[in-house]
Amino acid sequence: MDITQISQQLDIKAPFLMIDTFSVVVKGEKAIATKSLSSNEWFFDCHLPASQVMPATLQIEGMLQTLVLLIYDTYDHGETRAFVNDIQVRMLSASTPGNTLEFSASLSPMRRGITRGEVIGSSNGKVVCKGSFSYASPKFMLQPKVEAKE
Repeated sequence: MDITQISQQLDIKAPFLMIDTFSVVVKGEKAIATKSLSSNEWFFDCHLPASQVMPATLQIEGMLQTLVLLIYDTYDHGETRAFVNDIQVRMLSASTPGNTLEFSASLSPMRRGITRGEVIGSSNGKVVCKGSFSYASPKFMLQPKVEAKE
């Protein structure tokens, strides 16, 4: 997916879109997204401008956007939106201009409308952030087992 398709699928517009590309590696299980950080990013001018460090909250947003796209690719939510109800993250290193962040998301099977996902963010082979997220979908909460889309 390119940035236009990502924006439409997530219903998130620039400048809050934190991924540039997205691709499914294993249907229903794994996906990769990237974000190229240039010195022109809006947040570098207002968050620690002398250091030019990407805010941790925006890295978390990139992890979530990657995971949610994998979930939307796996399960048909229709028009119903779901929500993240548990977030556990670790920030391990700074992300700076010139870096390309790669978010690797993996997804557990959904049970009664709840699934769990893990996302690892890396740059130049070094892990910079990682997170574990629980995602709840009211549309599927009453069903005992949810089948992934074919």
